[in-house]
Amino acid sequence: MAETESHDVSKYEFSIAYDGAALATEEAHSIDVQLLAPALLAFGKLIREANAEFNGKKSTAKVRVVSDFEHKCFNINFEVVLSLIEQLKTLLGSDDTKTAKEVLQWLGLLGVPSVGTLSYLAYLRWKGGRKVADVKPLTDSDSTGVVEVTIDGDGNSVHVHNHIYNLSENPRALRATRDTFLPLGQDGFDNVKVRQGDTLIEEIGTPDVEAIVKSCNVGIEESKETEPEIEVTPAWLSVYSPVFDPAAPNWRFRLGTDIIYADISSTDIAQQTLTRGGVAVDDAYQVRLEITREVTQKGTEREPTYKVLEVIRFVPAGPALRQATLFDPEQP
Repeated sequence: MAETESHDVSKYEFSIAYDGAALATEEAHSIDVQLLAPALLAFGKLIREANAEFNGKKSTAKVRVVSDFEHKCFNINFEVVLSLIEQLKTLLGSDDTKTAKEVLQWLGLLGVPSVGTLSYLAYLRWKGGRKVADVKPLTDSDSTGVVEVTIDGDGNSVHVHNHIYNLSENPRALRATRDTFLPLGQDGFDNVKVRQGDTLIEEIGTPDVEAIVKSCNVGIEESKETEPEIEVTPAWLSVYSPVFDPAAPNWRFRLGTDIIYADISSTDIAQQTLTRGGVAVDDAYQVRLEITREVTQKGTEREPTYKVLEVIRFVPAGPALRQATLFDPEQP
């Protein structure tokens, strides 16, 4: 599994295997989807947060599952795709731009960072839930980005790059890190193995996981998170009540069992409705939905806001449901 680069993207493949006593049984090639799904999503969130920290928000990261599962090894192959690599090299300088492989190295999923300091996961493991007492550059004129972190209580210190330290203070990254280990401790799974092809690169066992999770929990609790958390997810939305103003930017939909208002201004939903001449309750849209969750200074989460980024498919309501037209008088 090799790294691939072009003017626009950088790609790298790696694999994660959840391992343990479970794999000694004939039922080894199964895992509860409720454990696996959040962990897979968490890997994607963690890598996106890391890419935003290392390469800035102009670069986007996609994490894809690229192969199936092997007998007696619950192995998941990922492909990490980073965009705008050539443009970022121009803006930041080649030394500051991180390829897909380097992002994984800095996270600690493929060895160690090129700067020779601890990776993100190694730093969290070293902290073991202890609180940071002080952070300072190595020297006043230091331009390497390496800082010295001192732990409260015992005075131990370690050198890490400031990108690693910043990521370790990011509650979204910490929550994602913690969730990647959700399958462990259940059904006989007790460690994670990271491979590049057939080569074992990293193994994260139970003591390491406990130390990393302790650091995540402390960091999440101490964070004063005010930046909104933005998630883009596929979803089905069904019309809850017809909208008779095609210029209205927000429509009322059902999202699962919730009733929400969603911004449709970036789509042609209103125009297509006008073209059809009507809208019905339970008209359904398969969409890419952006969900924004804002947090107050006190850590209280506000009601999420929703925006439809793209309509993938439209499914009209059944013929038994009367189609309301845009020219009907609005009902009280």
